[in-house]
Amino acid sequence: MESDASSPPRVAILDATIGLLREEGYAAVSSRRIATRAGLKSKLVHYYFRNMDELFLAVFKRIEDEHFAQLTQVLAQRKPLRALWRLSMDSTNTAMVLELNALATHRKVLRAEIARASKRLRLLQSAVIERAVAESGGGAAPLPPMILSVLALAVSRLLAMDSVLGVDCGHEETLGWIEALIAHVEDGAPLPA
Repeated sequence: MESDASSPPRVAILDATIGLLREEGYAAVSSRRIATRAGLKSKLVHYYFRNMDELFLAVFKRIEDEHFAQLTQVLAQRKPLRALWRLSMDSTNTAMVLELNALATHRKVLRAEIARASKRLRLLQSAVIERAVAESGGGAAPLPPMILSVLALAVSRLLAMDSVLGVDCGHEETLGWIEALIAHVEDGAPLPA
């Protein structure tokens, strides 16, 4: 097996898998469909990835690395809460996370990686929130940073699922409240009612 993680066929396989996951869901992913989409012979999928678990782990790792690179940029901002919220609300990321979570119900090895990354994400988001509160000179956070991190992730995922289903009931009010909460913490604006 070739060790070069950036070899063109390997990258094409990962790109094709991510595309299928985003567009059609995990049930549509097979080595044949991946190969067809990547313009490769299906044997190459198994040359670069011994099995589908290994492929799904590589997909998850790539998405995780991209997301944490974005989080690093958020950390560098003077007022990171809005950027952190926008990143949480990125429907492309959220939809992929939901798809991978659904896949993880069938793939134990992926479930373990998602759990590890989720813990890492929550700790990092909590640290960003804590830092933003400490540096803002604005209002105090109404809840501990870890709870705010969990709530932000839960709300963004719920809104993404609702959007897929065509449900928008309560979205505008929720988004407005969160924006007001961010303004409270970062700018000292009145706490939303």
